[in-house]
Amino acid sequence: MGGGIFAFVALAALGTVIRVALAGLETHFNRQMFATITVNIIGAFALGALVEADADTLTIVGVAGLGSLTTFSTFASQIECINRRGTRRDATLYTVATLVLGIGAAWLGLQVA
Repeated sequence: MGGGIFAFVALAALGTVIRVALAGLETHFNRQMFATITVNIIGAFALGALVEADADTLTIVGVAGLGSLTTFSTFASQIECINRRGTRRDATLYTVATLVLGIGAAWLGLQVA
């Protein structure tokens, strides 16, 4: 049990570090959007690939590792920010692109599994 807890915490920390590293130290909005869509697509693929995993692996890798790597709240916040700038079309494109690419990545992960 102790090893599972350590793995959970370690993967949660690693996922967060990777997401922050992709976002970089800059706060430029377009770079943040690229980082967000990238980690969410990677997470969707990996979760699809874990479809055959046992419950412990799903909890440790899926919840801790991928849950800390991906970020729905940032995605939602970015959509709102784009909308506030008055570019509803761009917000829609960003949303649709994220959903289509995420679903496609999850499907590809399922195929790999």
